[in-house]
Amino acid sequence: MNYLLELINRMVGNEQLTRMLFAGLIGLSVVLVVVTLAVLVKGLQSPVQRRLMLIKRGHGVDHRAPPSNLQMMLEQVGQRFSSGETRGASATRTLLIHAGYRSPSAVQVYWAIRLLLPLLLMGIALLALPFIPNMSLLLGGGILAVALGVGWLIPAIYVSSRKKSRMSRLLIAFPDALDLMVVCVESGLALPQAIERVAEEMAVSQPDLAMELALVNAEVRAGVPSTEALKHLAERTGLEDIRGLVSLLAQSIRFGTSVGTTLRIYAEEFRDRRTQLAEEKAAKVGTKLVFPLIFCLWPSFFLVAIGPAIISVFKVFGKI
Repeated sequence: MNYLLELINRMVGNEQLTRMLFAGLIGLSVVLVVVTLAVLVKGLQSPVQRRLMLIKRGHGVDHRAPPSNLQMMLEQVGQRFSSGETRGASATRTLLIHAGYRSPSAVQVYWAIRLLLPLLLMGIALLALPFIPNMSLLLGGGILAVALGVGWLIPAIYVSSRKKSRMSRLLIAFPDALDLMVVCVESGLALPQAIERVAEEMAVSQPDLAMELALVNAEVRAGVPSTEALKHLAERTGLEDIRGLVSLLAQSIRFGTSVGTTLRIYAEEFRDRRTQLAEEKAAKVGTKLVFPLIFCLWPSFFLVAIGPAIISVFKVFGKI
């Protein structure tokens, strides 16, 4: 507390004015926090407001998984800053869909976290500043700026990492799904029924791909054409290989050619591409191992191999 007073006193230059400003800032912060929490809690406790929010989120009929109070509070905070991205396909919504977040309120929650986390980290940094010895104004400002930047970047880095890992899992699992789909189609099942059967078979081993295929089957059952449902699959996954498969299947359905033959040819190409990708990663291992060898293994090797000889040389010259 005394450290914050000293910082404000350096900027203002008047001790009495510093105390008044400090007390005013504390009072204003407390009032804002109390009012914000009161408004949010009151809005969540109001049956009318809660019902309207549930209908707006798409939970007006299905109440099997109602949102928590924390999630609804984050939505209320985030919808003030993401009103332009809640409608249509935005870059943030596409990123979240590729990462596996398909909730209608995912954009609001994402922006709420990106806005509140920097403030939380800055508050923690402010509380930790008095415990750092020899703290200067420049260093304190740098720590606050770092806390603000880390809080702003962590959600984006986490979502991007989740997107990459999910796309990697889908890319690895897709050739196996194509092989199962070929077997189902050639055994007499139509394409929607084959997709449904593959989703059931892969629900345990590859839940991400099974969920995407189940969504395709649900859209077909709802009346969406198969080609449109497959295009939606390519948009949700973000994989160019799936876009190529969708184009081939659309041409097969349009011109009446064999869907099984198309799936078999593309499955072979997909598997060859996956093998080439694995070989490419294996070829890069040697280059990636150079830096660990130089900085980790070679110093230890030289220390063990040359260390005794160097000690003996020092002993000999010490006697001389």
